[in-house]
Amino acid sequence: MDTNYSKAYFWTDSTIVLHWISTHSSKLNTFVGNRVAEIQDTTKEVVWRHVPTHDNPADVVSRGCTVDEIRNSIWIEGPSFLAKAEEEWPSTAEIVLSPEEVSLEKRKTALSCQQLKPNYYLDLIERVSSYTKLIRIFAYVNRYLNLRVWRMPFPSEYLTAYELENSLKIIVYLIQKKYFSQEIAAINANKSLKGSIKSLSPFIEDEELRGIRLLRVGGRLKHANIPEESKHPLLLPKDCNFTKTLVRHLHHLNYHAGPKALVALSRQTFWIVNVREVARWVVRKCPHCARYRPKLFEQVMGDLPAARLTQSRPFLCCGVDFCGPIYTYYKIRGKVPYKTYVAVFVCFSSKAVHLEAVSDLSADAFIAALKRMIGRRGLPKTIHCDNATNFVGAQSKLKELRDMLFKRSIQENIINFCSNASINFHFIPPRAPNFGGIWEAAVKTAKGHLYRSLGGAKLNFEELTTALVEIEAIMNSRPITPMSPDPNDLEALTPAHFLVGSSLRAIPEPSHEVSDISHLERWRRINAVKTHFWKRWSSEYVLELQNRAKWTTSTPNLEIGSLVIIHEDNLPPQKWLMGKVVKLIKGPDGHVRVADVKTSRGEFRRPIRKLAAIPS
Repeated sequence: MDTNYSKAYFWTDSTIVLHWISTHSSKLNTFVGNRVAEIQDTTKEVVWRHVPTHDNPADVVSRGCTVDEIRNSIWIEGPSFLAKAEEEWPSTAEIVLSPEEVSLEKRKTALSCQQLKPNYYLDLIERVSSYTKLIRIFAYVNRYLNLRVWRMPFPSEYLTAYELENSLKIIVYLIQKKYFSQEIAAINANKSLKGSIKSLSPFIEDEELRGIRLLRVGGRLKHANIPEESKHPLLLPKDCNFTKTLVRHLHHLNYHAGPKALVALSRQTFWIVNVREVARWVVRKCPHCARYRPKLFEQVMGDLPAARLTQSRPFLCCGVDFCGPIYTYYKIRGKVPYKTYVAVFVCFSSKAVHLEAVSDLSADAFIAALKRMIGRRGLPKTIHCDNATNFVGAQSKLKELRDMLFKRSIQENIINFCSNASINFHFIPPRAPNFGGIWEAAVKTAKGHLYRSLGGAKLNFEELTTALVEIEAIMNSRPITPMSPDPNDLEALTPAHFLVGSSLRAIPEPSHEVSDISHLERWRRINAVKTHFWKRWSSEYVLELQNRAKWTTSTPNLEIGSLVIIHEDNLPPQKWLMGKVVKLIKGPDGHVRVADVKTSRGEFRRPIRKLAAIPS
C-alpha cells in the first residue's frame, strides 16, 4: 500500500547532534563533518526536532529491558504528545547549549596576520619629487653610516661628487631590488629571462659597493667607441617616481628639452623601460612648456538655436555687428575725413541682411541705426550681439526706445503687429566670435564687397549709404541653397524671396492685368507664394545645416578649480593671464563652452576656446 507524506519529522534527544546538523560541515572536525554532511544531504526534506529523554521510545531499548518492560512502555504507542496539535509539541527553541558544548567537535581555526612595515628608503624615494634633494638626502645618510658603522671620517666639509655618485647607485639599487627582483634572481641562478627586458641581455656588474651590485644592460655595443656607462647603462623601470623625477631633472637641466632629446640624454647613463612614454609625460606636465605651447580647449559644436530653424517673419530674431572704419569725406574743401562704420543686421531664419551706415560707435548712433532698421524691416523680438561697449551702453536706453515705439504712432502696422512684443538683447561671451558665426560671416562678405568695389574712392555719407544699399541687395540675392545644374529646376532660393518675393538682382517679370482677379483671390495667391518659399526653405535650406563643419568630437568638460591661462590675441603666450576656473556655464546639451576665470586682475568670462590648461 503506497502512502504519500506531506512532511516528515526526525526526533532526537541529543542537543549536541541537533547543533551539528544545523551547522555547516566545514566548521566541524573531519570525522564528524563528513558524517554530518552525509546526514544533511540525505535528510534535506526532513524537519529535525528535539524530544525529551523520558518521551523518547528509542531510549527504552537502548538501555536494555525485559519483554514486560517493553510491553508497559511508550515503545509500542509512542509519546503521548504526538496525539496533540503540533503547537503543543516540545519546543526546540528552549534548548540552550553551554560554550563547552558549542565548541565540541568544532574545527580549530587559526588566523595569522603579519603587518608588513614599508621600506623607509623606498617610501622616501616615492615621496621626494626633487632629484637633487633626493640625491643629497641619501648622501648624508651614507655619511652617517660611514661614521657610525664603518668609522670612516668625512672626506670634506661639503658633499663630494664621489659621495653623490654613490648615493645615486644606492637609490638605483633599492629600486632595482623592488622592481626587478625576479630578473635578478634568474640571473644569479643562470636561468633564462622572461618579459620585456629579455632583449636587453641584462647582467649584474662585478664591481661592488658594500655589497651593492647593480643591474645593467648588456646590449650589442661592446665594441663601440663610447663611454662604458653608455654601453651598459643602468636599468630603471618606468613606473617608479624616481624615474619621472630623473627625466624631469634632465628636462629642466637641458633648458626644457623635448621628448626626443630627453630620450637621448637619459640613455647616456640609464636605460629606462619605455622611456619615450615617460619623456612625453614629463613634457606634457611641465607648466613652463605649457605656457609656450598652449593647447586651447575644444568642445563639440553645439546644436543650432531654435531661431535658426523656425519659420518666422524676417528680422524677428536677428544678430547685429559693426564693421569698419570707413573714411567718409565732407563736400567742403579742407575738411578732414571722419570715421564711419557699418551696422550689419542679419536675420536668423532667412539670412537676410540689412546694412546701415553709422556715424560713430556711440550708443546714440547705434540706436538711431536700430530705429531706421525697425522702420523698414519691422520690430525685432530678439537681438543677439557681442559684448562691444556700444551695445552694452545701448542696452540701458532700449527700454526708453521700446516705450517710445509703443507710445508714439511711428508706424501703425508695426504697432499692431508687435503691440505685445519687446526687444530683448542677448550678449554672447566676450572674445567669442564663433558664438556669432552667422553675423561674422555677413560682416566678412560686406567688408569684401566694400573694399573690392570702392577701393580708394573718396565717398561722402550719402554716397556711402547708396553703396551700402547696393551691397545689401547683392547679399540678399545670394542663394542660400545649392543651385541645380538642371535648367528645368526652379530658381535658387535667396533671402530676397522672403523680403520682396523674388531676387533683388533678378530680371523683372512683365506685368499682367489683374483687374479681373478679386482681392481675396489675389491675397490667396500671395499667401500661396509665401507658403511655397517656406516649404522650399524647410526642405532645401534647413537640411543643409545638418553637418558640423568642425569640432565634431565631444571632450570632457572643464572642471571648477582648474588652472588655466587666458588667450590674448596681441600678446605672446608667456604674458597671458593665469587664473582659476570659478564657474562653468553649461549648454542645453550639458557641454561646457563658457567659463568664468578668476585672475589677479579680476574675474573674466571667456569661451573655452580662449582657455588653455596649465598642468598641475
